[in-house]
Amino acid sequence: MAVVTLLAAVVLWPFALAEGRMWPTAAIGWVWVLGLALLVQIGGQVVIAYAVRRLNPALSSVGLLVQPAMAVVYAWILLGEALTAPQLLGAGLVLAGIYLARKGM
Repeated sequence: MAVVTLLAAVVLWPFALAEGRMWPTAAIGWVWVLGLALLVQIGGQVVIAYAVRRLNPALSSVGLLVQPAMAVVYAWILLGEALTAPQLLGAGLVLAGIYLARKGM
C-alpha cells in the first residue's frame, strides 16, 4: 500500500504544482489531510486486513466491492449529493453478489 500511495503522490505532484496549491493554508486543511491519512488510508487498510484474515477468499474479494457503493452512500449523507439510478442499481448488484457469495452460490 505504501508503494501505491507513493506512486500516486509522484504522479499527482505535477498537477498540484500546476494548480499552485501545494499545501493547505489553513489549520482546517491540515485536519482534513490528517483525517484522510488516518481514517481513510490506514483505517481502511486495517479493516480490509482484518476481514481478509477472517473471511473465506470468495466472500472477502466480493466484499471489497462494497467500497464504491458505500462511497455513494457517504456522498449522499455527508455531501448531499443526489443518488442516481445507475448508482442504486450498481449498489443493489453489489449487495446481491455479496449475498450470493455468502450463500455459497
